[in-house]
Amino acid sequence: YFCSENTKNVLLAVSHIHLNKENTGYALYASDFTTLNPRILLSGPAGTEIYQEILAKALAKYFKAKLLIFDGHPILGVIPGATALQFPAGYASKELIDRGKSLDLSAGEGGSSSPSPATSPGPDSQPKFEPETLPCSFGTPVNHTLKKGDMVRFIGDELCPGLPTSRGPPYGVRGKVLLVFDENPSAKVGVRFENPVVDGVDLGELCEMGHGFFCSATDLQFESSGSEDLNELLVNQLFEVAHDESRTCPVILFLKDDEKVFVGNSDFCSAFKSKVEEIPDNVIVICSQTHSDNHKEKDIGLITNLFGNKVTIYKPQGEDLLKTWKYHLDRDAETLKTKANHNHLRMVLGRFGIDCEGIETLCMKDLTLQRDSAEKIIGWALSHHIKCNPDADPDVSVTLSLDSLKYGIELLQALLNESKSLKKSLKDIVTENDFEISDVIPPSDIGVTFDDIGALENVKDTLKELVMLPLQRPELFCQGQLTKPCKGILLFGPPGIGKTMLAKAVATEAGANLVFFSILQWFSEGETYVKAVFSLASKISPSIIFVDKVDRLFRWKKTTNEFIINWDGLRTKEKGHVLVLAATNRPFDLDEAVIRRLPHRLMVGLPDALSRAKILKVILAKEDLSPDFDIDAVASMTNGYSGNDLKNLCVTAARLRIKEIVEKEKSERDAALAEGRVPPARSGSSDIRALNIEDFRNALELVSMSVSSESVNMTSLRKWNEHYGEGGSRK
Repeated sequence: YFCSENTKNVLLAVSHIHLNKENTGYALYASDFTTLNPRILLSGPAGTEIYQEILAKALAKYFKAKLLIFDGHPILGVIPGATALQFPAGYASKELIDRGKSLDLSAGEGGSSSPSPATSPGPDSQPKFEPETLPCSFGTPVNHTLKKGDMVRFIGDELCPGLPTSRGPPYGVRGKVLLVFDENPSAKVGVRFENPVVDGVDLGELCEMGHGFFCSATDLQFESSGSEDLNELLVNQLFEVAHDESRTCPVILFLKDDEKVFVGNSDFCSAFKSKVEEIPDNVIVICSQTHSDNHKEKDIGLITNLFGNKVTIYKPQGEDLLKTWKYHLDRDAETLKTKANHNHLRMVLGRFGIDCEGIETLCMKDLTLQRDSAEKIIGWALSHHIKCNPDADPDVSVTLSLDSLKYGIELLQALLNESKSLKKSLKDIVTENDFEISDVIPPSDIGVTFDDIGALENVKDTLKELVMLPLQRPELFCQGQLTKPCKGILLFGPPGIGKTMLAKAVATEAGANLVFFSILQWFSEGETYVKAVFSLASKISPSIIFVDKVDRLFRWKKTTNEFIINWDGLRTKEKGHVLVLAATNRPFDLDEAVIRRLPHRLMVGLPDALSRAKILKVILAKEDLSPDFDIDAVASMTNGYSGNDLKNLCVTAARLRIKEIVEKEKSERDAALAEGRVPPARSGSSDIRALNIEDFRNALELVSMSVSSESVNMTSLRKWNEHYGEGGSRK
């Protein structure tokens, strides 16, 4: 490991006063200097969690001090902030030696040494912290329907120490239930938390913005009135051990992950503050912290008040050193992930009273388990165990073999591999509320390409340039403001000309998820629905929000304002590639503010004879046509027909052949019965003849055009196109 000379010297300076027996008499002076404060906040870049722990161990080794490690994940889910305590033997950590990692603070900058051969005292000499002395539970698990006003604590991410939480409240934070859905007890509930949370909302203006979040009931725990006593008990035992050990040698108390330990747990903070101010002169307290965008200003102030002496870890400057540094951090990240996975499995095993030895030997660096996936693994492993041990006594405690556990892991891995066809599986997207679960179609499931759309070549070329090119060649659109990808396109024209087909084809060709926006679906909750759609589109980007009949959407002022606010970027990231593709038959009803945000306005008009021929070729590509069939002749007969009209015409022509067969069968059957003969067998698919031009002439008598090129609406569309339309639509 690289160790900055400056970081090393700063740590040695404060430690010399407190950890060197000969200098402890000067500890009185240290209270007046921030740089000599024994309460140290060790802050480093993301991914340095293990590195900071190694640094603390090296410091303990240098001063022959005992190291008391307070881990940031809970002891068996008992209490927020309550963690397993590790006591390295003497000043040489067995874990450090086993991993072959150590930092020698007596070495020069960037120096590292081989594992120390220091011996460790026997296990009986180690200080003990017995979790059994704590009460067996904290709060009450949620086992019935939550109701408005319930006080709860979030326990949804208790077993991922050191891994950043992408969104949602941190483990242990308290809150109050403000929103429940009585008609759907299994739905998520809206909780107002004491502290702002990542991607927090206002629960429909029921609380401050950023404090609300929609949580599953399984991620919540009823608050207990005894939480303060439990926190005080934990802190008392922690400092009691530190005091006892400080009588014989100096002690370093190392707290892993400031956010896991302190954020959201005011009771623990209060109890800790009262004790940390009374630590002996030969004890220093180091709290690890990693740089994160998730840290709120209030949380940062809380931590800096407790730990006034901040020591920052900087990245190495040299290219070779930086490369080695990143290699170590990547390896540490894998180690953290593996430990978190092991913890999840142990938690599930403990919850169901199942044993399994050797979990720490499992290699799981390619998986990131959560509670539900860990339960799946244990469930499959239990089934495998029962299958392999049919004579086992069900009344005896189950002990799973590693083979059974590996079976469950391999099955989960196989299922995950199947879903990797999508860039980002929609099932893995965490939603804030039910409104986000709208009509989303991944590009692989849309099934429409530009080849499926006959004609409209000018419109297709323009869409390729506006939508597909920025996704395929992002390097061409990264400089300045003028070349940024557009965020709004309007397709307008009469009904049935292929606007929806174009939207589907654009999404398929661009590899984007298609989000169908239907304001009528959530009419009474329009504003909430708008927020949710933009939030979801940002999470699954690149994505296209398709708004059909956009003129209807903006009839309501509140919905219009909310849509425009989100459209302008409130809930979408700058580089999120979220496009609003709108379609309408009445563009002249749109507000100027909406038109301005749709800079590219493409008219999709009625096809001419050449375009109708192309459309017919696409529709009839897989049909059986007679050798003398003339598509151009059909195109010339269908002047004024839209693409949808042509599709209906082809369907009608094809069914006329079936009608012909059915009528022939009926007449033959009637004739056979009249003559006393056995009716002939029914016709099969092979008896259906090829389509001919006469079928279409007959179909024309049944299917007429749905739009008149001389209608008032078409005249208005052409006039609006002249004023507002884009050149690509008028070529």
